[in-house]
Amino acid sequence: MSTGKSVAVGVELTGRGTTVALVDRHGKVRYRLQAMTLRGRPPIATIEPSLRAIDTILSHAHAEGFKVRGLGVCVPGTIDFERRRPLLLPTLPSLNDFPLCDFLEARYHLPVQLRVDVDAALLGEHRFGAGKGVNRLLFLTLNAVVGASLVVDGQLERSAQQYVGHISHMLVSTNGPRCSCGKRGCINTLISVDAMQKMVQRALRRGEQTSLTQRLLNREYFSPQLLAEEAGRGDSVSLQVYGEVGRWLGVATTRYIDLFEPHRLILGGDALFAGDLLLDHVRHTLMTRPSSSVCTMVDVVPAHLGRNASIVGSVVPLF
Repeated sequence: MSTGKSVAVGVELTGRGTTVALVDRHGKVRYRLQAMTLRGRPPIATIEPSLRAIDTILSHAHAEGFKVRGLGVCVPGTIDFERRRPLLLPTLPSLNDFPLCDFLEARYHLPVQLRVDVDAALLGEHRFGAGKGVNRLLFLTLNAVVGASLVVDGQLERSAQQYVGHISHMLVSTNGPRCSCGKRGCINTLISVDAMQKMVQRALRRGEQTSLTQRLLNREYFSPQLLAEEAGRGDSVSLQVYGEVGRWLGVATTRYIDLFEPHRLILGGDALFAGDLLLDHVRHTLMTRPSSSVCTMVDVVPAHLGRNASIVGSVVPLF
């Protein structure tokens, strides 16, 4: 079997559902399936739809003559790396301390590796995307929560655990909104998707005129894509939200750059649908901040792999 026919199965488990994909050695997704995640069930019942999707993917790989090298799984939370199992998954608590790797290896007779989703995304970008060839690479992702990961010389950096992984409660402003943890100004209250939605809600309560009103009255769900569309049309509230988020993202970014001195910073996640709107704010903050010459030398770029980043990175380095 030639290496050109080698693939791995990537599995991205989230509280909203599971993505299972065949990924080739060039980082290309060859085949993809979506599955439900049955929350509130015992562990195996929770992932049963995902197991059926993996079965289907493996059958497809066999029919196409692919050689499957293993399974890579990424999860939104923390991991017990020695025991190779999820430690704390806030959106999938039934999988906490479940021997996931051992279970999957026994079922499929393939090597299995487990990663935090933000780490997997960074590895995908480092191997196949915006971070190829960069020795010190920092990744910040803005989704339902904020995450960070760092690669140094091709290896994930774990020496500063309080600053990497899901960093929802890293303090950015002592006068910011109150967080669920009881503190004020945690990063998640200022630059996450939820933070964006709350900014819009506050503007609506103040009676500010915005084209978002009609779309929300038409029962469209709030999303970064919706906000980005209206910002692109010049809606003042949408632009105001992106300005506020961009300002705090710039503050958080400068803190991370001072801590880790990366050669490149990648920004990714659902909150970046507006692309240049947020990137421009961050770049302006770095260029105008007088306290650190390091910040002005860092290349800030958007993620190239988009929503494929985690699932592609989950299979690195199975090839």
